[in-house]
Amino acid sequence: MGWQQLPDEVVEEVGQVVTQMLDHDDPASKPLLTALVAALKERLGTDHQATLNALSTLANLGRDLGDQAGRIDAIERVLASYDRQGRQEEALMAALGLAMAQDETGDAEAALRTYASAYARAERIGRPELRSQVLRNWGLALKEAGRVGLAEQRLTEAVNQARRGTDRDTVGRACIALGLFLQHEARLPEARTVLEEGLTVMDPVHPDAIIGRSHLGAVLDGRTCGCGDMAGTIADAFREFVITRLPADLLGHLDVAIVDGDFKIEVGLRREPTQGELDRLNEVFQTAHAEFRHRISEPRYAG
Repeated sequence: MGWQQLPDEVVEEVGQVVTQMLDHDDPASKPLLTALVAALKERLGTDHQATLNALSTLANLGRDLGDQAGRIDAIERVLASYDRQGRQEEALMAALGLAMAQDETGDAEAALRTYASAYARAERIGRPELRSQVLRNWGLALKEAGRVGLAEQRLTEAVNQARRGTDRDTVGRACIALGLFLQHEARLPEARTVLEEGLTVMDPVHPDAIIGRSHLGAVLDGRTCGCGDMAGTIADAFREFVITRLPADLLGHLDVAIVDGDFKIEVGLRREPTQGELDRLNEVFQTAHAEFRHRISEPRYAG
């Protein structure tokens, strides 16, 4: 690329624009991005953040195009750079990405080894939220590999570690992962307890909260699989999202349903709102639509 005379900040901006404009469905994007990575490496260095950002995009492109070997190679290069720089948390996230990529290629044993090394990284960092995240993903991978006993141990410890931290979403995600595991093992009372705990601490718009709420509905129906009425679950989450963000005495009733792929909403007010409350009401409904509309079209999660 003819950019030797350009300032570094312009080179970085060019790299950012190219990665943002790539068509991830077009195989021709791969040689273009590979050339960009090489040029950024030559100009800015292997460990420069612009080079690493382009490599991360190359990994995502490999996933989208089915080039799993290229995806793994790109992640390994990012991981090695973060290790060289002593950036422990970034390296941990890269290791989790590597484990997921290995698992998706069908190399479950390599993925499990990477999860084990990722947990050692989390132990060195010492944050319970990071330990929980690794343990949750590791437990899910063990379950998929048929190692049910070890999976339960990791998922249970993920909940315990999350409770030691301060991040509510981490607690919620760990509880929901364990709850789904227990549901599928036909341990419905235990599943109900842990799912309810997770849902009490999570924002209802969080994707894991929607999954957890739907599976809780199946648990309450006495089912060990299936995610229940997903449309009804999303509508209920929409309703909760709105109600918890408005004055308690403002809404008389709020009915939410999904009809023909969109939300049908009926609102009744207890009293005349002030102009500020009316502005807030409109803002909350706009936010709820933006947050939940795309959930309607997402693939249903397997039970």
